[in-house]
Amino acid sequence: VLTSCSQSANPALPPFAPSSKTSCYVAKIDPTTVKATITFYGWPDNAPPGNKIAHGVVHKHAGGDGTYCNPTTFATERANNKQIPYGTKIYVPFLKQYFVREDLCTTSGPPTGSGSNGCYELWFDLWIGGNGASRKHAVVWCERHLTPNGQVDVILYPKDGLPVAHPGPIYRNKPPPDGSCYGKPEG
Repeated sequence: VLTSCSQSANPALPPFAPSSKTSCYVAKIDPTTVKATITFYGWPDNAPPGNKIAHGVVHKHAGGDGTYCNPTTFATERANNKQIPYGTKIYVPFLKQYFVREDLCTTSGPPTGSGSNGCYELWFDLWIGGNGASRKHAVVWCERHLTPNGQVDVILYPKDGLPVAHPGPIYRNKPPPDGSCYGKPEG
């Protein structure tokens, strides 16, 4: 059973039950589809640049492969702490990947990327990947390329078994020189 480690500065996690996989947990809440704004952030436009996250639940640093038992990190604003506490899983149908709340949106990052002005209302800023060797323009291009116009469907507390496309980081450094975005070479 996951807990919030009794850290009073962070909201309590929703009720969870262990699953048959030791690294996996299941929310005891029915799935709900909501409309939300989706943007992306990665290594170069995280605040500060890198893979540091506010409240690791599944990971020590931003990451994941988009599967149910290893969902990728996402951020949202502090005002969503009650509705979307740390540890909440979501599924984004247009990407066909799972994500978990482990980070907090901020406006203090570099003025680039698709979520550089912070998040407000029901907004999910999804970790796209990258590392210190990533080309900044390539990561930001991928973020902007994938950011939808307007709100899209997002499933809160999804069940296991939904299709997963392109497991692994959304942005990858290979092939050179600019890497790939959601399984396709840039350029």
